[in-house]
Amino acid sequence: MSFDSWISADGKLIILEKCVRTVPYGFLSVLFAVYLSQLGFNAFLIGAILTLTVFTSAFYTFAISFMADRYGRRRTLIFFLLMDFVAGTLLFVSTAWWTVILAGAVGNFSIGTGEVGPFLSLEQAILPNACDSKHRTLTFSFYNLAGRAASSVGALLLSFSQYFSSGPAAYRPLFFIYLVSGLVGALLYSRLSKNVEAVLNVKEHKRQILSERSKPIVWRLSGLFFIDAFGGGLILQSIMSYYFYERFALQLSSLGLIFSAAQILMAVSLLAADCIARKIGLLNTMVVSQIPSNLLLASIPFAPTPFTAVALLLCRSSLDQIDWPTRQSYIMAVVDEADRTPAAGFTNVSRSAAQSVSPFFAGYAIANIWTGMPFLAAGTLKLVYDFILYRSFHNIKPPEEKEKDR
Repeated sequence: MSFDSWISADGKLIILEKCVRTVPYGFLSVLFAVYLSQLGFNAFLIGAILTLTVFTSAFYTFAISFMADRYGRRRTLIFFLLMDFVAGTLLFVSTAWWTVILAGAVGNFSIGTGEVGPFLSLEQAILPNACDSKHRTLTFSFYNLAGRAASSVGALLLSFSQYFSSGPAAYRPLFFIYLVSGLVGALLYSRLSKNVEAVLNVKEHKRQILSERSKPIVWRLSGLFFIDAFGGGLILQSIMSYYFYERFALQLSSLGLIFSAAQILMAVSLLAADCIARKIGLLNTMVVSQIPSNLLLASIPFAPTPFTAVALLLCRSSLDQIDWPTRQSYIMAVVDEADRTPAAGFTNVSRSAAQSVSPFFAGYAIANIWTGMPFLAAGTLKLVYDFILYRSFHNIKPPEEKEKDR
């Protein structure tokens, strides 16, 4: 079966742009907190700045839930890519503290291990129509695989940059790559066809944002995703990078290699997501993969040496992202097609909103309680989420799984 046979040209463009966009996200997620530390910010202030960065992403995601289908998905995507260009330009031209904070607020770059911003919500709504339903989960697997592979390249670029220079001067070429990626992405998305747009008639313009059938599903999932993302926000990749930098005195050259390896493991694990989901179901795949992942996460702060801590991190990475394509596919399958953009928007807003708060608490905990507290708290919260999710949704199945059970 060829790639051309089950995904449209629009789907290929989305996956290509995902690669272009997430190369700089790969190094920014590792670099940003350490960069702030080098500029003189303490752990508490770094947590506050990361909170602001994620909060603006949550606001953007909330806005597109209401506006993107009406004003155009393609136009909205291009707008946010140009915002990335502005953020990259700010970082490139100045090291002033206010410029860095403004760039974090204006841009949409990820400071975690995965995107939760407006790009994710819109692309999540578009992709199911770019393939047939039998390959929906596989499409999301390739989509996330592309992002992970590109992120690993970005982390490697950070590592290599440290061999030629040090301090803020070493980051200027990386910031230039970030601003260029915004322009290239905008050009790519200008080539999307009209098929990516939502088909709205007069009645749908006036109807409720979510249908009565989809509404309870979306609200319950959003609430659960808030718990999961709050835990995840305590250990965003920027925070994990800062933890290894402070706890074990690992430098950015080493951190770049470590998190590049982590991204590669995440990417490889995504290849298994569709196969596992076909055998045991989307929801079961989400839960089964996450329980051991979260136990490994909670054990990281108890590691006595950097080797042990990194080994636990990499083992966790091999399981952590299997639930991304299955979760995206599950949401798109259990809501009506007309509800896909707001469903993706609201569920991602809940994640972004949670992650906009938790870095503040992570910074406070590192500075005042215990450096390992974010890992322990995150692992515990995410385990609670796994159990509640299964209990609440094990009877709500996608159409293809219902047909299989008959």
